[in-house]
This record gives sequence, C-alpha cells and structure tokens, in this order.
Amino acid sequence: MNILITAGGTVERIDNVRSITNISTGRLALLIAEAFAALGETERIFFVCGSKALRPNTEKAEIFPIESVAELIEIVTELSRTQKVDAVVHAMAVSDYSVRAVSTAGAIAEDALNRASSGADMCGALREALACAEGFSRGGKIPSDAEDLVIFLQRTPKVISMLRGLLPQAVTVGFKLLDGVSETQLIEVAYALLKRNGCDFVLANDLCNIGGDRHVGHLIDRYGDYTVYNSKEEIARGVVGAVMREGMNK
Repeated sequence: MNILITAGGTVERIDNVRSITNISTGRLALLIAEAFAALGETERIFFVCGSKALRPNTEKAEIFPIESVAELIEIVTELSRTQKVDAVVHAMAVSDYSVRAVSTAGAIAEDALNRASSGADMCGALREALACAEGFSRGGKIPSDAEDLVIFLQRTPKVISMLRGLLPQAVTVGFKLLDGVSETQLIEVAYALLKRNGCDFVLANDLCNIGGDRHVGHLIDRYGDYTVYNSKEEIARGVVGAVMREGMNK
C-alpha cells in the first residue's frame, strides 16, 4: 500500500518575517507514519508536512515540506495525479484563514472619510474602504513603527473536502479538534465531518484531553461507531489497523 500522510501545521505569511500558524508539532502523524512503515504491506509513504513538523526516519517515506494551504493543495493534487495512493491520513492542522491584506486603522479611516466626502453614506464608505484595503506590501517587512495594525483574513479552501474527489478509491482518515466540549458533542461534530466529506474514519480530539503523554482520541467509522484510545501510540496503532482492514475490503 502507498500511504499519503499530512502532518504538522500550515503557515500563512503576514510579511517576510511574520506569520500566522498553530501549535501542531506533527508528532501524532509521525507515529502513524512509523507504524505504517513497520508493516511489510506498506510500500511508500508520501509525508506532506509543515516546515517545522517532526519527520519519520524511514526509507519508505518521501518528505514533501510545505508552508501555506495553497502549497498543501498543490502537492496533494499533484500526488493524486502522479502516484498510486491507497490511503490518506489527513492529520495536518490546516489554517482556516490566510492573509488578504494588512493596513492600519488610520489608513482605513482616511479612505472611508474620502469616500464619504464624495457622497457615500459613512457606513457604506467604511465597508468599501475595508473591501478595497490593500495596505502594506507583503513582499517585504511591515514597518515596526506602524500603529493600530489591521490584518484582513480570508477563508482558505477546506482540503478535507477535496480528498474524496482527488482520491475516490483511497481509504480516508480525517481529523477533528475541538476544545472543552462533551464527548457527545465531540462525536456528533466529528461524525458530521465524516459524512459531509466522505471519509471512512475521523479521529476526534478534544484539546482538554491532550497534554504530555496523554492524548484521548475517538476513532469514528462510517456507521457512527467509535473506539477510544488514550495515548498517541495507541491512536497510531488504531488508525493503522483500521486503514489496513478497510483497505482489504476495498
């Protein structure tokens, strides 16, 4: 089997020295990759990871470092077109937003006032100023003396929603992270993600139950049944076992 694993976190640039990212280290994805590598049935592992993510040390793994969501989509799309992929484990913490523009409150207010002086009502002028904000060039460094910096964000595409279309025959495992919810709500939200995106499994996590050696994960299948694991090592073995069993049935 050939396995595609995404790992770590994405990075969205604000300028050449600043960025928006998350705290994912990619450790769980690393353990999943190592568990797959230990199986004789595994031929190749395509490990697509954030630049700072932990990486597997195995000859079976080919590493594809990426930074942004756009780069992630580009690599995954290319692999789906050029390689045989039997399973996808989409463990990467993907940014929900990228930076559209960076400006200052003063610049936006000045633009809105100029538009209002031309006859537009103030609310409409402010909306136009926000929509048209260009701000500082993201090709360089934002001046450190800029006051009241305003960062405009835009939604990024949902990579998990693309996977079934790109790899219709692959066993697909999605991941869902929530924070401070009941087990019932965690399962409901993760199962809805599974159904909406055509996943075979979803690993549901609550941030409150992750820390140190402890990591509680609920691996949900397409029937809504789930198994609870209590460490990253247990989760890795559970994910690999589920993928291998499902792969034999496809």
